[in-house]
Amino acid sequence: MEESTTKAAFGTTRWVQRFPRTILILVTLACLLPFADKAIHIDDPLFVWAARHMQTQWWNPYAFDVNWYGTVMPMHEVAKNPPLASGYLALIMSVFGENEVAFHLGFLAQTIAALLGTYALARRLCSYPLRAALAALFTPVFLVSSTTLMCDMLMVALWVWAVVFWIRGLANKHPLSLATAGILIGACALAKYFGIALVPLLLAYSLVRTRKAGAWLVYLAIPVVIMGLYEWASHALYGHGLLLDAFGYAKQNAHNLDGFWLKTLTAISFTGGCCAIVLVVAPLLGRSILGFRVGIAAALFLVMICFLNAQRFEITFQYGLCVLGGLIVLTLVVLDWHRHKNAESLLLALWVFGTIAFCVLNWTINGRSILPMVPAVAILLLRRIETIGEPKPLRFHWFLGLAAVLSLFVARADYQLANSARAAAAQIKNEFGGSAATTIWFQGHWGFQYYAEVNGLLTFDSAHQRFHPGDLIVLPFNNTNLVSIPKETVERVSTIELPVSRWVATMSRPLGAGFYMDILGPLPFAFGAVPAEKYYVLRFK
Repeated sequence: MEESTTKAAFGTTRWVQRFPRTILILVTLACLLPFADKAIHIDDPLFVWAARHMQTQWWNPYAFDVNWYGTVMPMHEVAKNPPLASGYLALIMSVFGENEVAFHLGFLAQTIAALLGTYALARRLCSYPLRAALAALFTPVFLVSSTTLMCDMLMVALWVWAVVFWIRGLANKHPLSLATAGILIGACALAKYFGIALVPLLLAYSLVRTRKAGAWLVYLAIPVVIMGLYEWASHALYGHGLLLDAFGYAKQNAHNLDGFWLKTLTAISFTGGCCAIVLVVAPLLGRSILGFRVGIAAALFLVMICFLNAQRFEITFQYGLCVLGGLIVLTLVVLDWHRHKNAESLLLALWVFGTIAFCVLNWTINGRSILPMVPAVAILLLRRIETIGEPKPLRFHWFLGLAAVLSLFVARADYQLANSARAAAAQIKNEFGGSAATTIWFQGHWGFQYYAEVNGLLTFDSAHQRFHPGDLIVLPFNNTNLVSIPKETVERVSTIELPVSRWVATMSRPLGAGFYMDILGPLPFAFGAVPAEKYYVLRFK
């Protein structure tokens, strides 16, 4: 469907009609360019180190050692993602060097490609393609993920374009489009293993659309062959297949029934928070989704959640809102299927439910795992608005603006958190690195490890401890994979505190925010008094 068909409904101007893609690109740049100097963050170092190694051995990205879990291990045992994103980083690095601004500017192309793909897909599935693409952009998870150097946005870009070419090829019986889609699916899986889920997704869509198996099955075999060759090559290089190894890692944490229930609630909470635009726009959907009966049921459900989670009111209130947002997303899926009952509604339903199922079965729930469903959620939202015939065009624009403000504040909070690790490493070097006789060790990983090593600090190896009396060791409070040190062997020298965002956090155990790892809490982001980032400097006795 073309946006011009609904000009009267949404007051679309002629300029917007003529240049929707240009508008989308300009809005994206306006949102993301302020974050171009964001520090390397969370798992970014793994991708940067692999890219660095690929400068000399592009065909062998994981043939080096790394200390990521407290001791030195081969990178091929640590890496749980395929190397396509690192290869892209390696290309940027070969031209501009190891530079954060260059990395982020290069990765903007992935975000723009993902949004243009969402626009192209939305043109076929709803009447408001530009609004659907903007709705995807103005979700917290999309903006935050667009400012990282991990593989997630590259996967989403390849995912949506694979779906676009597949739908086009199936509708027009065009072999080249189907072959292109097959190659894109393979590339998507080489960006992130979850991309291989496109094969069963598009298989189900195609069977419902065509009512029978056809020659198109050959093109779905392309990504299967690509990943089979990848598994064979990685086994030849490292002695074990990386694809099956990653799937085994994803399933490492088994859950009983109670654990499964709580994890499902967390997945719904992350869905609602990461796709917060559905909550913001909920007043426009009230007549169809949050009617009297559904509203009462949702209220009772939220009360139950508050009793099940004995935490502070601030956390339970936000948790309830996020769960409500997740329930709205699921309701959008159900209502869309109830109205259309066709191949396209099945595609969107399996897209959303499949992503949530992966989150529940994965070893951890995080915003990066929710990200793949965002284009589908945005299209479902606009399909629902089209169904109810929203009569006041400016109302949606105002709500879209509110969603943009919320998402930008969350992205800024993550930006400040990332930059605090870079500042901490520099401050520690300046304060304690003046004496050549003093060795400074550190624990903790993520972005702090990258900048600590850049500033000359040494990674502490719990299996091969080489410290001496008088050496210093730095322990970041808000970090991962820390190994306990007997209190009697150290004394505290200093505590370094760096302020971050004052009232919203993406990673904070006190606030229950765990955007990158739900172990810290059931919320992708949280509002409240955000504590400063602390780094303890200790001296070995």
